[in-house]
This record gives sequence, C-alpha cells and structure tokens, in this order.
Amino acid sequence: MKNKLLFLNLSLLIILNSCKEPIVTFEEAQPKNVKEVNAFPKKIIGNYYNTENKTELIISKYSIFKKMIVEDTLKISEIDKNEIIKNDSLFNIKTKEKYKIKRINDTLFSNYVYSDTIFDINKTNVLKKFKGYFFLNKLIEKTGFWEVEKLNLSKGVLTINGIETENELDLLQSITETKMDTIKPFRIKPTKKQFKEFIKKNGFTKGEIYLKK
Repeated sequence: MKNKLLFLNLSLLIILNSCKEPIVTFEEAQPKNVKEVNAFPKKIIGNYYNTENKTELIISKYSIFKKMIVEDTLKISEIDKNEIIKNDSLFNIKTKEKYKIKRINDTLFSNYVYSDTIFDINKTNVLKKFKGYFFLNKLIEKTGFWEVEKLNLSKGVLTINGIETENELDLLQSITETKMDTIKPFRIKPTKKQFKEFIKKNGFTKGEIYLKK
C-alpha cells in the first residue's frame, strides 16, 4: 500500500499544486488603478463542490481553500509486509503512518483527503473587484509578475477562470497592440480600459466550475 499511497500523493500534488507557468503574466495586479479588496464579501463566503472531480472549495473571509477526496481500494493480499490492520485503520509499523479503512471480505476501501490553500489575501495575493467580477492576483515571486484569474458567482454557480487559450493570447495582442515575443510567458501591461475590453470580448473563458452547497 505504501507505493500506492506515494503514487497517489504525488498525483494529488500535481493536480492541486500544478507548477506549470501561466501563458500570460501581468506587470501589475489587475485591473490597474482599481482599489484592492481586503476580504471576500458574505455572498461569496461558503462551501462549493465540483461533482466531476470530487473537489470541495471553501471560501472564508480571507482565503480560498481546496480539498480533494479520492477513493481507493486494495486487496488484503497486496498489503505491504510492514503494514497491519488495526480496527478501522491500516497502520505502517515502519513509517508510523495510519489510514482509515473499511474492510469488506478481502478488500480494503479507503478515502484520501488532500487539502491546500490556493489563495490567501496578503501582499503576494491581491484581490480586486471590477465590473461585478473578482480578480485573484497571485504574485510570481521569482519574476515579479502577476498571474490573474477571474472569480464569478452567479445563481449558486462559482467559476474560477484563467487565461489558457491561443484565442485569448491573440485577443490580448490585438487589444494592447503588443507583439508576443519568443520568450514565454506573454508579459503585458494593459490599461484599465484595455483590461475591460478583454473581459467583454470573452477573456478568461476556461477554468473550474463549482456549485454552492
């Protein structure tokens, strides 16, 4: 089970803490010349769930917390030699790790929970509100540029969208009259008006969808 857990934990880290570089970064937190918001409003605060990937999103006054639950099964014959079953847990006598399990005949069932804070309002995570949307600005410390995502809640459906498509890149180049060079990511400094136009012309189109509990 140890090897399975290691593989699973690594997979979860890749899913939830993906370190791939964004295709677009901004020289300033967006939108420019818009006042920062120091907390999420009450209407945004709450628990949200994505049924497709069994991911829960918890928004508090100052942060966004993501939790993923993954189910796994294992035959008793596959248990590592250092692992023993104690009541409702699988215990590794070598690493001292313990996992909750449910035993049915010769099969063990277990749920794994991985959690992570994906946004926490501070100097390197700036929240702004513009045209009814919230913008999550995350400072990439190694470059000094910002990654930006758009958060929207409408009729109990929460979306968090980034900039991910070639069409969006073309649109940004057209609006800002900035030519993208060969160095990635595409780094831009739009005016407030240009950023507004990008939103109106279907910028921030892809991302995650959650339903409010």
